[in-house]
Amino acid sequence: MKRIIFAILFGVAVFQARADGFLSSYDRQIVASCLVLEAGGEGPEGMQAVLNVILNRAEGSLHRVVPETVKIGAFSCMSSVWKRSEPNYSPLIRRAENQSDAYEEAMNLISLMEEGFLRDNTRGATHYHAAYIHPYWADSLRYLTTIGNHIFYVERGRQMASL
Repeated sequence: MKRIIFAILFGVAVFQARADGFLSSYDRQIVASCLVLEAGGEGPEGMQAVLNVILNRAEGSLHRVVPETVKIGAFSCMSSVWKRSEPNYSPLIRRAENQSDAYEEAMNLISLMEEGFLRDNTRGATHYHAAYIHPYWADSLRYLTTIGNHIFYVERGRQMASL
């Protein structure tokens, strides 16, 4: 029964993602830069996890992915543009593109997300932090998993995704 419910929910999520359309080229560059700068050293699995957090925060809606990525306080790698009235993501994009293998992998992960084929390796996480710190908010959330050097959480009471 759980597998049937998961299949139905997965199908709805895929339909929702496709119904939203695709990201613009510039939006893809912004999201890819966030993945590389947040978790490029963690390899594909780590970047996939960050992308899943973004998508989970956007509640599966592609048109909300970029606003969740650049939201003030959401991802530390974006901090250099938060306080500008006209944000310029070009320096961040260039920094990420310099890590060409990771950047290419990030773009591939974004394509999988757009097509509705990105597996949620975080089990529904909406928050994470590096394993070497313990932020004040971590104890208020439910631990889900550790991927590479990042620990993933979800709000208490929120439904976890099946693997």
